[in-house]
Amino acid sequence: MDFVVVHIPHASLSLPQEFRKSILLDDKALYREICRMTDSYCDELYDAPEFPVRLCAKVSRLVCDMERFRDDKAESNARRGQGLMYTRTSLGRKLRENDPALRERLLKDFYDPHHETLQSLVAIALAKHGKCLIIDGHSFHPRTIRHVDNIFGLPDFDIGTDPFHTPPDLRDALVERIKAAGFSVKVNNPFSGSMTPQKYYGKDKRVMSVMIEINRRLYEKNLIKNKDFEQIRAFCRELMLTARDAARNAARNTA
Repeated sequence: MDFVVVHIPHASLSLPQEFRKSILLDDKALYREICRMTDSYCDELYDAPEFPVRLCAKVSRLVCDMERFRDDKAESNARRGQGLMYTRTSLGRKLRENDPALRERLLKDFYDPHHETLQSLVAIALAKHGKCLIIDGHSFHPRTIRHVDNIFGLPDFDIGTDPFHTPPDLRDALVERIKAAGFSVKVNNPFSGSMTPQKYYGKDKRVMSVMIEINRRLYEKNLIKNKDFEQIRAFCRELMLTARDAARNAARNTA
C-alpha cells in the first residue's frame, strides 16, 4: 500500500428509489440538478494503477454528501440547505423536507461508515509509512459562480488547500504543472479546502491533503463524455503523480 489515499465523494449517480421518494423534484428537474451537482466521471478521472487505495461515495450527494461536516452547526453550507442531507437545490429550490429521522438513517447507513473507512485508510498509511496524502478528487460545473472575479470565466483547474494540511510546495507543484500544460488554474477558487478526517484535522501534519477540481467543460457535458476525455484523464493521472512526489518531498523536508 502506498501512502496516498484517493477520496472521491461526489461522483456517484446512485439514487435508490427509497430515497428518491423524499425528493420533491420531478424527473426532468432532478436530471438537471444531477447534471449540475455530480462530479461526473471523477471515479474514472482519478483512477490510476499507481493509486490503488481509493474511497468513492456509494450514493449521490443528493442522497448524502460525505464532504460536509457531520454537525450542521459547523457546516457553512447547511445555512443554505446543503449540509450532509440537502433540503435545497443548487439554485435554492426546495429539494426535500427537513426530516430528522431520514437524516439519522443517512448518518447510520452512509455517512458514518464512509468516514470510518476514510479514517481507517489514513491510519493504515500512517502506520506503514509515517505519512499520508489524501487526494480529494472533484470537478465543478462550468457555470459555477462563487467569486466576483469568475463572472467572466472559471479556470480549467482549481487547487483546494488547507492551511494546516497542504504544504505550500505541494500546492505550488500542482499549479506549476497545470500551467506548464497550458491550462488555467486558481487556488481555492471557485472552491476551497480539502478533506481531512476529523481525528487528524488541525492536529497531525503527517496527514497531508489537497483537492484537485477540474472544470467539466474540459471533458463532458450533461453527463456525456467528449472527445478529450481520455486526454484529460491522462493529465489527471499526471497531477496525482505530481502531488505524490511533492508530498513525499515535503514529508522528507519536515522530518
